Amino acid sequence: MLKSNLILGIISLLMFFGLIGDPVSVVLNMPDSAKCDSEFLVEVTINKGDVEGFARFQQKLPNGFKAVARQTANGEFSFVDQKVKIQWMKVPYDRQIVVSYAIQVDPTVSGIYTFDGTFSYILDNSVQVANVESKTVNIEGDAIASANSQQAYSFQNVNLKNVDCIRQKPFLNDNNEVIVNIMVNKGDLKDFGKIQEQIPVGYTAESIKSKNSIFTYKNHIIKFLWMNMPQEPQFVVSYKLVPEGEIPDEEFKIVGTFSYAESDRTKTINIAERNVELETFDSEQVIAQETPTFEPSEPIAATTTKPEPTYTSEPTYTPTPSTQPTQSPYTSEPSYSSENQNDNYADANYNSGSKTNQGSSPNSSGGGSGRPHNYTTTISDVSDVPSPEQGVAFRVQIAAGHKLVTKNYFKRLNITDQVQVEIHNGWNKYTVGNFEQYKDARDYRVYVWNNTPIHDAFVSAYNNGMRITVQEALMIANQKWYK
Repeated sequence: MLKSNLILGIISLLMFFGLIGDPVSVVLNMPDSAKCDSEFLVEVTINKGDVEGFARFQQKLPNGFKAVARQTANGEFSFVDQKVKIQWMKVPYDRQIVVSYAIQVDPTVSGIYTFDGTFSYILDNSVQVANVESKTVNIEGDAIASANSQQAYSFQNVNLKNVDCIRQKPFLNDNNEVIVNIMVNKGDLKDFGKIQEQIPVGYTAESIKSKNSIFTYKNHIIKFLWMNMPQEPQFVVSYKLVPEGEIPDEEFKIVGTFSYAESDRTKTINIAERNVELETFDSEQVIAQETPTFEPSEPIAATTTKPEPTYTSEPTYTPTPSTQPTQSPYTSEPSYSSENQNDNYADANYNSGSKTNQGSSPNSSGGGSGRPHNYTTTISDVSDVPSPEQGVAFRVQIAAGHKLVTKNYFKRLNITDQVQVEIHNGWNKYTVGNFEQYKDARDYRVYVWNNTPIHDAFVSAYNNGMRITVQEALMIANQKWYK
């Protein structure tokens, strides 16, 4: 008995002076149940003992769950491929580490789910793994909430989620300014909301329509901020990009997010760019997908009568329970072999100072140099892609470049029809005409070859306003290809 007490006393002294380390253990603390379309907190307590240096906690989440960092104890947090990872190159000195993160539950999730994890560390130059005791959570489904979350809305052939945000393809106005329209489908949300977008270098931003938000612009970042969002279920805000001078010959790309408050938590979604017409938007145009008919109401004017104030900074939210170019700006675009395979022509790359080859094109199939009879001569203009189209359509692309140009540029090239500009794969692509039959577009391409200095024009194809290859369009429309 005395001997046993002596041994226990020695062990206690050794542990007290740190000569024998505590065993590594991990405890997972999370609720037994939660509701769908909600969020719950996960707290992980790591008793690391004498572990130093590299360590990592990892947990695999089932589909329908998303993790957001809360407390990382100076670790690097990531959530990729449904895996939560908190990694340290050197773990904190404290023997006990507490980290936490929130798990967001998809509205369609319900049932019992199991959560576990591992804590990996290096001890005595070898990798050790401590397993986490698994926990089960019962996710209570809500039939009404689930049905609402799955309800799709249709707007000009674009399906919207219950909470969504889309950007109309930016376009050029008569003042060589880029117009950007954004629609928010907020549903029943009422409180905080924020649109944030990073704009290309070479432009400054000005608000056109802000829907009672605070508009800010700084360091190529624009923001629309609401402490209380508009009452309408759907609304549109607009801003314009004004050239600051010489625009860099770089990819024109806008990236943005929409953040909103729900259940006292801030959620963020990406803004998707779509081929829609938002300038004549009316809230009644967004309808439930199951509605059999669609009758658009009278459009609402897209401009404001007075300039709106801008701000250099935004308030903090706390949740409560231009010059025309003198030379051609166009360079060869990356090869589009799938689009141009039938035409054997690359993207527009021409010198506007010369005009040659006024005769017939060798591939004209008798088209000659005369203008096809079904094309009307009008004042050349540059505009956005027209209102969303239905079905297959063909146009003739005459140019592409990173810099935006005005209608006067194409007047010098003997282009008398309206020029449409679209932003596709980072390029400003200019097209003319709009044809249901590929043969008509082919004939117009020959006309452009023979009557302008643009000898690399080619046919481009669209399905419901979205660019596709000519081959795909011919298959969808069951049309033949003509040389």
